[in-house]
Amino acid sequence: MFIDDEGCLQLSKWTRAVTVANLTIFFSLKLGLLAFWNLWYVIAVTTNLCEGFAELRIFPKTWRFASGNLRAITEATNKYSPSCRLPRLLFFGVLCWQLAVVFLFAAAIVASMLAGSLHSEAVHAAFLVALGLWSAFMLADEILKQYDVEHSHVLFFLAQLLTLVALHMLPS
Repeated sequence: MFIDDEGCLQLSKWTRAVTVANLTIFFSLKLGLLAFWNLWYVIAVTTNLCEGFAELRIFPKTWRFASGNLRAITEATNKYSPSCRLPRLLFFGVLCWQLAVVFLFAAAIVASMLAGSLHSEAVHAAFLVALGLWSAFMLADEILKQYDVEHSHVLFFLAQLLTLVALHMLPS
């Protein structure tokens, strides 16, 4: 990356120039909201990966930077006496879903930066998949009678939905 003679930030010869002047306060705020959710999911995926690595004995069982989600899934599903593989399969599915959200939010940020405004399709794709994850969690909470954690899943769903509305309501 470099700034050319006209003050344009050059990302590469294959991408268009983005001028610093085009980054309005509201556009910066919108990018910040997308970056916040992307970072949040990166942290969630990382703690889940660490727990998975501890389960696989790559990390010690005492590894502290782990989510505890595999244990929570195992405890929640135990009342139905499932195969010991079901909690691991569910955990792996959540991990894959979260990774997809991370990549979609990153793509939305990059596409928006290159366009100089929010890239609606990329933003909608990221939020669709993220809101779908929270919806799946809420359904699982009901099926498994996990009412204590359902509250946080509802709050995250609402926070992301509110963020999506704010992205559309804030001026461009």
